[in-house]
Amino acid sequence: MSVMHLNEKLHALMEQQLNVHVETTIMKRGWQYYMEGKVNSANEGSQDHLYGVVKGSDLYAVILDAGNLRYSSCTCPYSGFCKHMAAVYFQYCSQQEGGHTLAERSYFRLLGLSSASTFVKNKPTVQEAPQPEAVPVIVRDPGESATAQEWFAWMEATHGETWRKCRHSLHALQPLLSSLKGLSKDWEKRMQRLHWSTAIIFVLEQAERAINTVDSFSRYYHEMSFIRMAEPWVEHLYTLVSELTPAEMEPREEDWADALIAHVKLWASSTERQLFDWEYMYLAFCEKLAENRSWFEGELSAMVQQSRGEAPESVNKAFLHTAIGIMYFLDRQDKEAIEHFSLTAFERSQKVMYPCAAQRMEEGRWELVADWMSFLFERVNKGKNGRSVGPFVTLCRRADLDRPDMPIWSEYMTQLLPHSYSELSDHWLDQKRYEEWADLQMLVGSRPEDVGAHALREIAKLAPRALMPLYHQSVEASIQTRNRQGYRVAVKQLKKLEKLYKADKDAARWEQYIGGLVHKHQRLRAFQEELWKGKIVT
Repeated sequence: MSVMHLNEKLHALMEQQLNVHVETTIMKRGWQYYMEGKVNSANEGSQDHLYGVVKGSDLYAVILDAGNLRYSSCTCPYSGFCKHMAAVYFQYCSQQEGGHTLAERSYFRLLGLSSASTFVKNKPTVQEAPQPEAVPVIVRDPGESATAQEWFAWMEATHGETWRKCRHSLHALQPLLSSLKGLSKDWEKRMQRLHWSTAIIFVLEQAERAINTVDSFSRYYHEMSFIRMAEPWVEHLYTLVSELTPAEMEPREEDWADALIAHVKLWASSTERQLFDWEYMYLAFCEKLAENRSWFEGELSAMVQQSRGEAPESVNKAFLHTAIGIMYFLDRQDKEAIEHFSLTAFERSQKVMYPCAAQRMEEGRWELVADWMSFLFERVNKGKNGRSVGPFVTLCRRADLDRPDMPIWSEYMTQLLPHSYSELSDHWLDQKRYEEWADLQMLVGSRPEDVGAHALREIAKLAPRALMPLYHQSVEASIQTRNRQGYRVAVKQLKKLEKLYKADKDAARWEQYIGGLVHKHQRLRAFQEELWKGKIVT
């Protein structure tokens, strides 16, 4: 049998699917079939598939879909995932470079066991009796009855060095996460959700350790790579948090949730440079657990007390004020929330403040919206940049749609020019405020050719008079170039301008305008020639 190079992607996908969907008893029977040599073949196919034949009471054909185990099949009578499928997977592992050892390690992980085996190979002397080969030591997981702290301690003891394999990639963490999740596949759903959150947090901590081994020169590129790979893990954590039911939690669940948020808070409050946004993870936990009023009051009191005390240098006080601000907002104490947000670095905390203003808009609490928008505008206006102006102007546009009777929204957008130009231009065009739109183009020096053709056609049809000043300005700018090419551009613009006057049914004004233009520039012979060639004058 030839040895193949391991397809790491297929191996990781397959192990992840098995962990989540396959019962332990099925896994053990599949291992027994593999060990007894009942798998006739196991081959890798296209699109993450494995194909195999297993000899049981009959010959059974197996197809394993690593992308989605539901589409796997076996010709045996058993409904669902069967031992023949597990056996094919173990046979596939044994045919890779790691051989039987690779299959055995995978089997241990799928059972939630860690092999800490050490084989003694000392050669016996004449005086010494031969020593038996040491039996592999199996370290079992704490089990369903254990606490979150015990699980964290076990994960650290058994997998705490995995980060050392992640010098250039987080690939080593994917099978680890799948293995850890698989340990609770038979648990009750509520506790399984908490256990999976624990596994994700532990793996993210491993990634944080790994990034610190990267040299400063290439850290940026590794950060981007690490974050992209870990993105599904983080998103799954947010999903698990959103599914928590604080009002229905039993004491054991509450203790587990408290342990999780304590872990996340420790990272979030650190001043050290971090790979992931632990602060946002904490806020996600906080927002959900706030449904339990007693927990909310206790957490808020503890955070406020900590912010008022002398925090060590290792504690990020800006995080404390951001968290307190969110908690006050959740408690509908907006003035207190704004007060604490004012003590944070706006560049970092703005992403949690914009949703606060947006939520008050949805609720129709416009007196509070005015407070939030005034506070946000003051900070955005201090350091204008695309990252802060864009989200703020988006809020202004939304507010102007709901409350057009309040001119403050347009004033904010206008004061943020030129950074708000694109958003403001689109907004006034959408609102069919064509004159204001045209004035904006003139203010920033845009020419008709710089504006989208679709917008020009729309306005020319519905409000031609609004476009006239824009074309007048463009014609003058082209003439001032004092060259033949500029004059030709001016003539093209004049032709379009003539159509606008005709659409507005004001031919008299057109004649008056063109007569004045010819007289004004009568000394520019080249321009006069272009006017004649373009049949603007005859």
